Amino acid sequence: MKFTIDWEKIINDDEDPPAELVVTSAMDGEEHKEVLSNLSNTELTEKIRRLKRSLSGTIGARLRDGGEKLRANIKLHEGELERRQQVGSQKQADSKTVNAFKKEIYALNPCDHKRTLNRQFSQRKCKRELLSQEEPYKFPVDKGETVLNIDLKGRDSSTPCYSEEKIASCFSKKTKASQAQSSHTKRHAYGEAVVLVDEEEPDANKAEERVDEVVECRNATKIYYPSRVDPESVEICCSDMESLAPEAYLSSTIMNFYIRYLQKKKAHADVDEYHFFNTYFYKKLKEAVLSKNEKEASFFKLRRWWKGVNIFEKAYIFLPIHEDLHWSLVIICIPDKEDQLGPILLHLDSLGLHCSKSLFGTIRKFLEQEWKFLRQGEVPALPFSDKIWENLPRRIDENVITVPQQRNEYDCGLFVLFFMERFMEEVHGRLKKKDFVMFGRRWFKPEEASRLRMKIHNILEEEFKNASED
Repeated sequence: MKFTIDWEKIINDDEDPPAELVVTSAMDGEEHKEVLSNLSNTELTEKIRRLKRSLSGTIGARLRDGGEKLRANIKLHEGELERRQQVGSQKQADSKTVNAFKKEIYALNPCDHKRTLNRQFSQRKCKRELLSQEEPYKFPVDKGETVLNIDLKGRDSSTPCYSEEKIASCFSKKTKASQAQSSHTKRHAYGEAVVLVDEEEPDANKAEERVDEVVECRNATKIYYPSRVDPESVEICCSDMESLAPEAYLSSTIMNFYIRYLQKKKAHADVDEYHFFNTYFYKKLKEAVLSKNEKEASFFKLRRWWKGVNIFEKAYIFLPIHEDLHWSLVIICIPDKEDQLGPILLHLDSLGLHCSKSLFGTIRKFLEQEWKFLRQGEVPALPFSDKIWENLPRRIDENVITVPQQRNEYDCGLFVLFFMERFMEEVHGRLKKKDFVMFGRRWFKPEEASRLRMKIHNILEEEFKNASED
């Protein structure tokens, strides 16, 4: 067992240290970080001062290693203090980025943008204050609920916000272009007329190109993805891109766009294994489950959402959940027949705010009702043995999955989309027991999911540009 000196016990500002050093079992890296995170900036600065004084005083001279471990400890404390200073600088940079994004949204769609953005950001402020009272976040684990690798410690509330350097640099470039434009042009109050004042200036051509892009996007203020004739097309307006601003919450429109994008990107043979419900389905499902009168009639109407699709033939059903201003994801997995298993429910939540047991209860009733409906007629070939199929409601397995946690309160939608994308990339064929190994806190880095914000913005920007050209 390794040992280290507990300097908090032996260092005293007014007295010399005792001859006998107090020794405690060494903490691992995570425990050390947790201890440091609980210190205020003042306490951290004072502790660094005390440790340095001990190193330069009589204690440092009496240590067998010459104070090597004590120097390493000082370095850890100084690193934590430096990290906090960087986080403070990053917040200032993020604030400038938000202002730059507002200007760009005005160029894309000047109508009524201020009222929408102010309302959205005020909601974000209220939610941030609410979440700060509830920290640290904890997983709502209910009695009797099957938990897979769940971290009962919950989310570390001291974790810094993720870096948005790429987002900031991208929008700063757009801001410069906008500034160049404003120095050489005059714009009508309603953005209808654009007049070049001095075409001989070096940047006049760049400004004119930027004006053309703005006019094109105004001409295509609405697009349909992947096309207008697609029965599952998503209608997107320029104003919908406001939810892609830094620190903004993703809207259902943006969520449904990227879900549709993932479907189109997947090879046709593979995408047949999946079924994607959009973000509005779960609310309708819950209403049908809670209906006190004519519950079967309510479910019969609900079946229009998956008309022509046999849910139990699919390998995976993605079901995004939006409740209490938060997004999470449920995946219904249908295993191979030889595995002798029933449907497997997975709940992936990047903050652990949604009650898994409640979600599982609603989805379990959905599967039971569909099972009853199919049993009324001739049952098609299914990936279940007769024994499993006859007792399907009792063979549904529920699992809360440990996943990487977001480092802020506004990236939950991005994490749900990234859960889908990463899952589709890494799981091949129907779910196997070995596939559970990929999950965990280290499945991916949180910043990978956060960077999805810029990726979606760029994809949509290109879609609007193509629509204008067409």
